[in-house]
Amino acid sequence: ANRQPQQRRKQGHINKMSPCVPNESLEIDSFVHGVEAPATGRNSTTKPLLPRKERSLQSYTTAQVASHNTKGDAWLIYKNQVLDVSKWIASHPGGEQTIIRFAGMDATNELRAFHDDWVLETKLPHFVIGTVSDAPETTELVRDFRELGEQFDKLGYFHVSPWFYVRKVVVVFCIFVCALGLLFKTESFMAHMASAVLMGIFWQQFAFVGHDCGHMSARTHARDNIDVRNLGALVTFFNGISVSWWNATHNVHHAVPNTVDCDPDIAHLPVFALDKKMFGSLFNKYHGRVMPFDWPARNIFVPYQHLWYYPIMCVAKFNLYIQSVLFLLTSNDGHGGRTKLDNAAFIGYVSWFSLLVSCIPTWGERVPFVLLSHAVAGLLNVQITLSHFSRPIFDSPTNKDAADKYGGDFYTRNVKSSLDVACPTYLDWFHGGLQFQTLHHLYPRLGREHLRKTEPLIASLCKKHSLPYTRRTFLECNMEVYQTMKDTALHSQTWSPMIFESMCAHG
Repeated sequence: ANRQPQQRRKQGHINKMSPCVPNESLEIDSFVHGVEAPATGRNSTTKPLLPRKERSLQSYTTAQVASHNTKGDAWLIYKNQVLDVSKWIASHPGGEQTIIRFAGMDATNELRAFHDDWVLETKLPHFVIGTVSDAPETTELVRDFRELGEQFDKLGYFHVSPWFYVRKVVVVFCIFVCALGLLFKTESFMAHMASAVLMGIFWQQFAFVGHDCGHMSARTHARDNIDVRNLGALVTFFNGISVSWWNATHNVHHAVPNTVDCDPDIAHLPVFALDKKMFGSLFNKYHGRVMPFDWPARNIFVPYQHLWYYPIMCVAKFNLYIQSVLFLLTSNDGHGGRTKLDNAAFIGYVSWFSLLVSCIPTWGERVPFVLLSHAVAGLLNVQITLSHFSRPIFDSPTNKDAADKYGGDFYTRNVKSSLDVACPTYLDWFHGGLQFQTLHHLYPRLGREHLRKTEPLIASLCKKHSLPYTRRTFLECNMEVYQTMKDTALHSQTWSPMIFESMCAHG
C-alpha cells in the first residue's frame, strides 16, 4: 500500500518532464532509475539575443541571408536573428568547417547541440546584425526534440558525477600498469602478448574518456570549462592520435553525418566507398580536394572492400598516426586548432612507445607485440564505423534545397545516419557510450552515465515522428556493415568511368 503513492509520484514526474513523448510508449522504469534532482538554472530557449552595442537592427529575408555563404562572408541564423561571424570563423574552437557548412543557413539546432545556453548568450550577441522577416514556422518534430533537450538540461544530464570519471581514469590506468607489469616483470612470450592485449584495451578505453572530454560531456557542472586543447594533449600523449586533428574532423562529422562530400568520417577512398555516389571522384569539401575513384580504388580495394574491412581495421591506428602527422605538419589547409603542446605530446607518444618496444628483447616478440596491440585497439575503429557505415549516405548539399541539405534538419539527419548497439549493462564499459550513437549525436553534451536511462525517450520520440530509429546487436551491426560494403563492392565491379562520364555530360 505504501508503494502505490510513491509509484504515482514517479509517474507524475515523468508526465510533467516529457510532454512531447507519448506516455504509453515510455519505458518508465528504465528512465526513473537513477534520476537525479533537477539542476538549478534558467531556461533561455525563447530568450532573444541582444546585441552588445546599441544599434538598430535591419530586417533580412532568408534568401538574403543565404547569399552570405562563404568563409569570408558568413552569416548564420540563430533564433530568427542574423549573425555575421565572418571575422570570427578562424577563431572558432570547434574548427572552421562546422561554421562554413552552415553559412547562409539557420544553425539554431546545431549551435544549441554543441554549446550551453550561457555560452551562446555570452558570445553570440557580439555578432547580431539583424532579424529574419520570413522565418519558417518551427516543425513539431524540432520543437519536441528541443523540449526534450531542455528537460535533460534541467535534470542535470549535461554534466556528470565527479566520481564517474575518477573511477574510469583509475581503471584505465590500472590496465596500463598491468600491461607494463606483464611486459617488464615476466619473460614469457604469452605474457608479453597478454600485455599487448591490455595495451590495446588501454588505448581503446582512454580514447573513450578523451572523446567525452572533447564533447564537453565529462563536466561536473554546466559552467565547468574543459580545456580541450590542453587536456586533450594527454590523449595525444597516451594514444598517439592528435586531439587537434580529432577536433577538426569530429565536430564536422557530428554536424553533417554521412553527407557524401562533407563528412570526413566516410571519406576513405581509395580504400572504402560506402555508396555508388562516391564512384564519380567527388570534390570533398572538408579536405578541399577531389577524392579520386582511381585505379587502386577500382581494381584493388573497393571491389573487395568487404573482405578488406576487418584486416584494415586491425591496422587502422597506423593510418591515424599518419593523419595526425599530416595535420600537425600542415598549416594552410583551412583547419585551425594546432598547438605546440599537441605537437610535443605526439612526439612524447612516439618516444615512450618506441622506448617501450625497444625494451622487448627480440624482434620475434617486438613485431607481434606491436601488431597485436594495434589490432586490439582496432576494435575502436570497428565500433566507430559500425555506427554509420550501413546508414543512408546523403547527397551533396549543392544538389539539395535548403530544407533538405545534409539529410534534413539536425535531428532527422542524425537519427537517420546513426545505428545503436543493443547490449547488456555489463558491456557498457566495452562500448564506451558509442552503443547509444543516436542519442549521442542528437545531444553530444549528454553525460555518458545518463545515456542508458534516457535512450527509451529517444526511441519513443522517434516512433512518434516516424523516424527510423535503429538498434541492433553487436553481431547484427557487423553483419549490416559487411553487407553494405559488399553491395557497394558489387556495384563497383560493373562501374565504368566512360559510362559515368557520358551520363554526366552536358549538351
